[in-house]
Amino acid sequence: MDEEMAIEMASIYEKIRNVANQIDNAPISDKAKQYVQLLRYSIELEKQKEKAYLELNENEKEEAQSILKEILAPELPKYLPVSEVSMMLNVSPQMVRRYCAEGKILGKRRHQDSGKWLIPTEQFLTKPEFVEYIQKKEVNRIKSIKAAQLMLQMIDEDEEDDEGFSQIWD
Repeated sequence: MDEEMAIEMASIYEKIRNVANQIDNAPISDKAKQYVQLLRYSIELEKQKEKAYLELNENEKEEAQSILKEILAPELPKYLPVSEVSMMLNVSPQMVRRYCAEGKILGKRRHQDSGKWLIPTEQFLTKPEFVEYIQKKEVNRIKSIKAAQLMLQMIDEDEEDDEGFSQIWD
């Protein structure tokens, strides 16, 4: 770790200590205090991550992308749809297609003369927006699982009610 990074980390720790002191004096539950502290840590880490990314040269970005690709490859799709890239980059789907056509985003058309693009995931691995995108996808995945579990529970309850109802009439 270089001296500048050490100074920056010390500054972050000091900010976190100040927030922790403010939180300790706040009239809220311990769980709420813990959540606020974690949120503050997350914000500070996000700032550091973005700063570190901006300081990477192209070679370092490629190195990071290579390592992340190895680590994350089994869990990530090979290609992203235009709609997801547009959400990640906070631009319209039309803009993503234009970026693909202009070569600003690597991609290839699925079929000639179609608006469907295959956009390789790996080009986004080192982008700060990608982590946010993955986090949102995970939240949606968890919500979907919970919704499916709730539906299964409701079906089971309906079946139990139906069994009880049929026993009454038998």
